[in-house]
Amino acid sequence: MPTVARFLLPSLAGVLLFLVPFEVNGTKEVMLGIIARWIQAAAGEHMRVFCVSVFIASGLITPIFTWGPDALRRKYPTFAEVFSTGPISALMRMAGAVFAALTFWAIGPEWVVDSETGGMAYFTIAAVIFCIIGIGAMFMPLLTDYGLLELIGTILRRPFRRIFNLPGRSTIDALASWVGASSIAVLVTARQYRGGFYTAREASVIATNFSVVSVPFVFLTAQVAGIAELSGTLYISMVFIGIVCALITPRLPPLNRMADEYYAPVGRQVHEEVSSGMSTWQWARHEAFERAATGPGPAKFLGSGVKIVFDLFFAMMPVAMTIEFLALAAYHHTGILHFITTPLVPLLQLLAVPDAVAAAPGLIVGFLDQFVPALIAASISSPITSFILAGLSVTQLVFMAETGILIYRSKIPLPIRYLAAVFAIRTVIALPILVGIAHWRAG
Repeated sequence: MPTVARFLLPSLAGVLLFLVPFEVNGTKEVMLGIIARWIQAAAGEHMRVFCVSVFIASGLITPIFTWGPDALRRKYPTFAEVFSTGPISALMRMAGAVFAALTFWAIGPEWVVDSETGGMAYFTIAAVIFCIIGIGAMFMPLLTDYGLLELIGTILRRPFRRIFNLPGRSTIDALASWVGASSIAVLVTARQYRGGFYTAREASVIATNFSVVSVPFVFLTAQVAGIAELSGTLYISMVFIGIVCALITPRLPPLNRMADEYYAPVGRQVHEEVSSGMSTWQWARHEAFERAATGPGPAKFLGSGVKIVFDLFFAMMPVAMTIEFLALAAYHHTGILHFITTPLVPLLQLLAVPDAVAAAPGLIVGFLDQFVPALIAASISSPITSFILAGLSVTQLVFMAETGILIYRSKIPLPIRYLAAVFAIRTVIALPILVGIAHWRAG
C-alpha cells in the first residue's frame, strides 16, 4: 500500500471514529459513543451477564497467578502479566467478584445489592465503560500509530509550547477526550509516553489536565444533577476552568517536579522540530508519512488491540468498579463522608453555598468517582449547589474509578499521592470560580 494511503486511510478512520460528532435522534455524539450505545442496547440484559462474568473470572484467576507457583507464571506469561498483581489490587479484584455476584443474584445486605450501590457500579456504569473502553482501546492505534499525531504535533508545536509548555501532538489527547471520553485520552497519553513521544512531565501534565470529560458527559451530568437548563453554562464553565487549571497546575508541585525524561526502555522518539530547508507543513507531512510507513499491519493491529482490551477488562475494571462501589456505599449507607468533610462546611457557608452540609461530601468524593458528585447534586434542591457539584464532577478530572486507575496502571510515573495532590489543586482552583458562576447564573 502506498505511504500516502497508509497515512490517510487509518488516520481518517480514527478521526471519524473518535473526533467527529454525528447527529443521531437530535443528539450529537462521536461514532465511538454511538457504537458503544448500540452494543449496549443490542446486548440488553445479556450485558449484566457479561459484566458479572468478567468480575468473577478476574476474582477467581487473579489469586491463582498472584500467589500460585512460579512455574505457572512462566508457562503462561501473557496471563501472568494481567492476573499477577500486588496484594491490594488482588484483594480488590476478589472483593469485586464477591460484590458483583451478590448484586447479580440479589443476595446479601441492601448496602451491597442496592441499585444505587452495587447495581450502579457493577452493572449500570460498568456496562457503559466496558463498551466505550473496549472499542476505544481496540481502535486507538488509528489515532496514534499512522502519522496523525506527527502531522498535528508539528503544525501546532509552537502555540502549545508557548502557552502550555507541551508538544503540539498533545492536542489530539485533548480532542479525543473533549468529544469522545476522558479514559480514551488517558490511554492515548499512556501509549505516547510508553512509545517515547512524551517525557514523564509532559505525560503527567497531559493526563491530569487535558484528559477532560466529553461534551456528551457534560450534558448528561447537567441532566442527572437536575440543572438541564444550565447545560450550556456548565459546558462553558468547564472550558474556562480547564484552561485556567492547565495554566496553573503544571507550574505547582508535584507536576513541576516531574522529570523531563523519556521512558527509559525506548528513549526519545519524537522530532517535532522543523528541519532546515523545509516549511512547517512540509516537515509535518514528512514526519507523518515516515510514521505511517512503520505503522502496524492488520494482524499486529488487532493482536495489540485485543491484548490491551483484555488487560483493561480483567485487570483495571474490577478494581475501578470496586472503588466506585465503595464510594457509593459510603455515601448512601454511612455517615463517614459527612464526618470527614465537616471542616469544609464553614468554608461552603462562607461562600454562601446553600445546603452546605449535604454538599460537603461532593467536594472530595469525586477523587474516587466522577459521577458521585452529580448524584449528590440530584438530591439537593438548590440549583446553586447542584451547579457547583456538577461543575466539580466535570473539572476535577482525577477520578480513581476511571482515569486515576488508568494512569496508575500505566507507565506514567504518577503515584497516588501525586494524583491526590493534583485533584486537590484543581478543586481549590475550580471551587471559587464555580461558586461565582453559580450565584450569577443559577441564583
